[in-house]
Amino acid sequence: MIKYGVVRRLSHIWKVYTHGKKPTFEHILTSTMAKEALRGGFVVKELERKKLEGNMELELEESEEFEIKVPQGSVLLFPSQNAIFGVDELKSMHFEVKNLIVLDGTWSKAGRVYNENPLLKLLPHLRLDLDRMSLYSEIRSQPKIGCLSIIESIVYSLKGLGEKVDGLENLLNVFESMVGDQRRLKDERLSKRTKD
Repeated sequence: MIKYGVVRRLSHIWKVYTHGKKPTFEHILTSTMAKEALRGGFVVKELERKKLEGNMELELEESEEFEIKVPQGSVLLFPSQNAIFGVDELKSMHFEVKNLIVLDGTWSKAGRVYNENPLLKLLPHLRLDLDRMSLYSEIRSQPKIGCLSIIESIVYSLKGLGEKVDGLENLLNVFESMVGDQRRLKDERLSKRTKD
């Protein structure tokens, strides 16, 4: 069984620029023209090829495992080297964010997901440029100042994008309450250990 993904809409265009060879993600990622084309949205299909049962010759059957539509205006909230610093830079590029894609998990898990999924690199990246400690820093360590929890990152991104979503501040209040509960439970466990 072989799994692979395709970027069909761009493939025929890039044969000219790659001298007839099949374009790689590196070709696409380094091309301004490709990035502009991808800003209009794209479709990702995961395909699977498997050998037909009972067939002695190498005849493969291709089937679609899944299809994901990435609409125009999608941006990945992730601090990569090529990330755009802040919402103001996006606005100066006349890029209207319609979909904010976020990797949920610890910092190391999000980094692993990003590195294992090269299709994420096709998206424009947004990096928050905030000089604040996470509310969660007492419970979980953050790699550096400005590395926030996922909920904080979403709230500050939406605020920066000018979204007037009711309840954004309430999300942070609930999150702060959860952190307080975790801190209290941690303190209770520690005091119980010292008594024993």
